[in-house]
Amino acid sequence: MQQHRFSYSPDTLSPEFLRELRERLAKFQVEDPEVTIAIPAYNEEKNLLNTLSSLASQETRFRTEIIVANNNSKDRTQALLDACGVKSILVTQQGIGYARQAALEAGRGTYFLNADCDCIYPPTWVDALVEPLTKPDVSCTYGTYSFIPSAQNSRLALFLHESVSHLGFKLREWKGLEYINVLGFNFGFRRADGLAVGGFRVDAGHQGNVAATGVCEDGWMAMTLLDKGRLKHVIRGAHVWTSDRVLNRDGGVAKAFQKRISVELSRLFHKPE
Repeated sequence: MQQHRFSYSPDTLSPEFLRELRERLAKFQVEDPEVTIAIPAYNEEKNLLNTLSSLASQETRFRTEIIVANNNSKDRTQALLDACGVKSILVTQQGIGYARQAALEAGRGTYFLNADCDCIYPPTWVDALVEPLTKPDVSCTYGTYSFIPSAQNSRLALFLHESVSHLGFKLREWKGLEYINVLGFNFGFRRADGLAVGGFRVDAGHQGNVAATGVCEDGWMAMTLLDKGRLKHVIRGAHVWTSDRVLNRDGGVAKAFQKRISVELSRLFHKPE
């Protein structure tokens, strides 16, 4: 992970750095992809290159394309995508559900993997999520995660928060709510199945101008995919490191921890509609 945690300023990127990254990403320019990696992006100039660097290190036997759904970014996200030679589409309807759906429709791969712009992916990620999907009884795969420590949160504090979250994972499985465990930055499915169940729910999600309505686009997709098969929690090879900014939006890891406890207790005794 450390090799992809470099600091950079979009203002001072060297031509050599961009050329090297572009060359590493060139392998995703394929005519007949088997896998689509889809990434929604909204003002991600500060994180985008770290994520792309980690994806450029993928070691996969599958022909793979990357599509970034630029959801009206006002910063230099698009300029960085162009400089790196990454395929992108402009999604003018604001909201992560719209962005994911647009990428689903634009993708060409048999298998559709969902990523985010503030994550670092292991080189085994593509194959770890795709291999189980070659079995017809598996309709959706998802991996595990840890938070990247920042100036606001120590790794120990994040570990404690993750431990409670993972306990929540087990409780949801026990209660038959495993689909809630599926997170948008680390899951996959067969693209045809995703389209057949109606695609992503565009009125859901916690980003953009569309307010969350009690469900999120990732868990909703996983739930609808149960009509096509079972969920598969991938333990080995699909552990993703993600930014802790979502915790900071909740007021820091301590407040996020309290919120997590409250949410998990609520889910334990009440099944969501």
